[in-house]
Amino acid sequence: MTRDFNLGRTNYQRVRDIIRQDIVTGAFQAGARLKISDLIERYGVSAMPIREALQQLQGEGLVVLSANKGASVRCIDERYLWRMYEIRKALETYFVVALASRVTPADVARLRAILADQQAVILDVDEERLQALDLAFHACIVGATGNEEAVAILSRTYDLTRPLRLRFGRSPEQRRRIPHDHSAIIEAIAAGDGLLASRLLSEHINGAFGDLADAMQLADDSIRKGLPKE
Repeated sequence: MTRDFNLGRTNYQRVRDIIRQDIVTGAFQAGARLKISDLIERYGVSAMPIREALQQLQGEGLVVLSANKGASVRCIDERYLWRMYEIRKALETYFVVALASRVTPADVARLRAILADQQAVILDVDEERLQALDLAFHACIVGATGNEEAVAILSRTYDLTRPLRLRFGRSPEQRRRIPHDHSAIIEAIAAGDGLLASRLLSEHINGAFGDLADAMQLADDSIRKGLPKE
């Protein structure tokens, strides 16, 4: 069945984004063939943006392209997920040290404003809103030094993990940790203590990875046992 797709906005980036989401949310299983003809019918677009999107997704590690078999979906497992969080950690811990060394009251005010919004929605079930605020917080740290390219890289890692968060959710413990961790990171930045901010941020990202990996493993175990997912 053809996807309800806005042809007026169709380009390879939009096709890429929607194929990526279908991969990460499980619409395409690991190892599944991605035939051009099937994707044309599914999304209602021409072959050119699909081919370009698959090339981009190969670069992201989500798609495997081979001369003989064409495109297929790679397995999104704990190892792959860890690599995405390692990229985040390397990027953010570097920039948080830079930010702490030259932080301004305006920087701290922006971070605290985002934290206040997070605290207001932390108990809601709107995971999409919480995800957006989480990205805003971390992008604010990276972007405060003016490096737009670094923010773009960070956003791409969120593009890969966001659908997984929406699919598997997060534990109540992780929800409680978010404002607590962010508050401590802000205070370390405000005090100009880059080393402390870097350590706290590293621990925070490790905790986020562990929470998502556990949720994915629990879902996988439930499927294997034939039990309904909670």
